[in-house]
Amino acid sequence: MKKTVIVLLAAFFVMSFSLTISVPTLFAQNTVKVGVPNSLTGRHAPFGQHMKRAFEMAEGEINSAGGIKGKKLELIHEDDQSKPEISITVTQKLIQDSSILMLTGQYSSSNTYPACALAEKAKMPFMVSTAAADNITTSGWKYIFRLAQPATDFDTGLQDWLLKEAKPKSVVMIYENTLFGTSTAKAMKKWADDNKVNVPIFEAYEAGLVDFKPLLFKLKAVNPDVVYAISYLMDATLIARQMKEIDFNPRAFTGSAAGYSIPEFLTGAGEAGELVYASTMWEKTVPFPGAREFDAKYQKMHNVKPPYHSAQAYASAYVCADILKRAKSLTREAIRDSMAETDMMTIYGPVKFGSYGPFKQQAKLPTLVLQVQKQTFEVVWPTSASTAKWVYPVPKWNDRK
Repeated sequence: MKKTVIVLLAAFFVMSFSLTISVPTLFAQNTVKVGVPNSLTGRHAPFGQHMKRAFEMAEGEINSAGGIKGKKLELIHEDDQSKPEISITVTQKLIQDSSILMLTGQYSSSNTYPACALAEKAKMPFMVSTAAADNITTSGWKYIFRLAQPATDFDTGLQDWLLKEAKPKSVVMIYENTLFGTSTAKAMKKWADDNKVNVPIFEAYEAGLVDFKPLLFKLKAVNPDVVYAISYLMDATLIARQMKEIDFNPRAFTGSAAGYSIPEFLTGAGEAGELVYASTMWEKTVPFPGAREFDAKYQKMHNVKPPYHSAQAYASAYVCADILKRAKSLTREAIRDSMAETDMMTIYGPVKFGSYGPFKQQAKLPTLVLQVQKQTFEVVWPTSASTAKWVYPVPKWNDRK
């Protein structure tokens, strides 16, 4: 009897062990996994959550249409908590999982750059969907590609509008002292210098500052035509509110995308956000197939307008699917080679990874200009994609109804 029990226990153990091996193996055989490190909690969570929703929308559509060569696409999301050190940990976790074939996603440049360095060392193909710091695609890496515009190109639309329409004599520039903020600010300052636009103040501030009034009074004292700021969401809303509080009235207040172009800015800044300008990378009025349909579907599902970060994530998922379908084999090396040959149209525009200027394996796309009008983002530049006429100069606070 004792011997029989031992045999049965041994058989049960073997069976249990077999199940633990065979179930994941079977699961892996029927899915194609892509890792998505991103900020789902912490200070960058509003952006990361918009991206996650769009990734999940695209994942469902891709799988409903047949997936990847008959296998389901599975996006594996990992939260970096908006912290660079956690970004390193979760990226390493994704890289060490041999069933994950490539990476995409990531919002903050400060979190993305070290993640890219890890991926490059491990020969893990990584298509960055959103992070913009120039050095992500100027470091000469072989396995790192980017769909989003680099920081240098963030404000090309805004620069065009300023030169052709606003024609300011002076622009003050403030930017948060992060990788993204510094990269974007340097590009804007170079543009101003090249075009002989006076920049009396060019100053970094500590990200997450709780009182901007001393800095804003300093800007107000030089009476600039235009204020240009680079901030994530919390800083952007606070700057807008405190500009109103101190009755600071430049001819235009412009923000470089990020916190100024996300729906949460409208609610956070309230009436202080009215007539603020912002660069953006995408709007539903862009002349790319499926853009309006994506916007409508996203709003219906989530009851909020998708910011450009969502469009980047949605397009990235489709580009991943295309890369995986074209790959000669489902190995990281073959997927990297397939990524290099990408040439497709998305709701975000044509995606082809090439070289221009200092950038390598970088998509090149235009940018737009928004203005908040009646608590809504309107595209005001270029006119070919506009939904409203810009207001410039903006009325002073005391003259507004």
